[in-house]
Amino acid sequence: MSAGSAPVSGAGDSASPGAQRAQEPGAAPARPPEAPGAPPRTALGRLFQSVLVRFVVGYVLLNWVARWIAGALRAPLYTLCDWVAGWWGGVYPDVGYPRIPETIAAVAIPTVIYWTFVRLSERRRVKELGGGWGGLLEGSLGLLLGAGLFAAIVGILALAGAYHVLGRQEWTVVQWSLPAAAVAFREEMLFRGIIQRVSEERLGSWLALALAAAWFGFMHADNPNAGPFDGLMIALFGGVLLGACYLATRRLWLAIGVHAAWNLVEGGVFGTRVSGYDIPGLLRSSLSGPDWLTGGAFGPESSLVTLAVCTAASAALLTVAWKRGRLRPVRLRRRPHPREPLPPLPRSGAGRPG
Repeated sequence: MSAGSAPVSGAGDSASPGAQRAQEPGAAPARPPEAPGAPPRTALGRLFQSVLVRFVVGYVLLNWVARWIAGALRAPLYTLCDWVAGWWGGVYPDVGYPRIPETIAAVAIPTVIYWTFVRLSERRRVKELGGGWGGLLEGSLGLLLGAGLFAAIVGILALAGAYHVLGRQEWTVVQWSLPAAAVAFREEMLFRGIIQRVSEERLGSWLALALAAAWFGFMHADNPNAGPFDGLMIALFGGVLLGACYLATRRLWLAIGVHAAWNLVEGGVFGTRVSGYDIPGLLRSSLSGPDWLTGGAFGPESSLVTLAVCTAASAALLTVAWKRGRLRPVRLRRRPHPREPLPPLPRSGAGRPG
């Protein structure tokens, strides 16, 4: 799969069935709605109250600006790595493939851009990138879940006689997969933090999940060895799974962990194609069998085994989100900000017949 907190204005939405269940006697209490940010005081602030404006600007920043800045920093980062490597008498090799320097940029630049954009446009704490120890735990569980899911898929393929280990390579090849893992930061902030979270303010949880998943698949359909069917599979298993991670926690760390570990293990450990890209791994492997089983030229992400395993995980996460009362209804009109000043009352005698 290589190519947060709840929306502010959604606070106070009508409770979902899961929230009503949580309020029943003996059930765990539902989490209180988050306090919205301060009401806008400028024309620009009122402009960014628009879901469409925040959606478009956030998309441009994360999809284009972040990648442009990372590309511009490529040469300086390699110079910096050469300087550090010079302490040990070496030179960091530029092999034409984004490795440690681009990995640093792929994590730092989108994070800074996303945090700054949300902080300024929504005037609130960026809780989807917070959580303290809870966020760290969610990220760690995401790493375990992403690695475990793909290991289970490879195990099933091996039992079916479709996955074969041909040999092993030096552990240093894992660094080739680091950028594929690091891209999870930008893609999760873009697809879950912007597309899904912002559109959810109007579309509700289910339609926003469908929109983000479809967009996620569409963006991957242009990868090497990819086609429309491969993009559809990415949307159905990856887009839904990662969107469910956000809905279950209302933070991005679980989704980032799952996405990063998946990409790292898929190529760097098991040696299979990552969304159509050939990336060397610790194991030299091959796949044989029908395309519906192996995923064909695109890799295991187009396998029906992957779809089945990840659909089960998605269903479990969506159930957690429902029970925690974190699913939101459709709301097409913006509600007035609860801290916006009320309109002035008419002066005494105004409106009386003369």
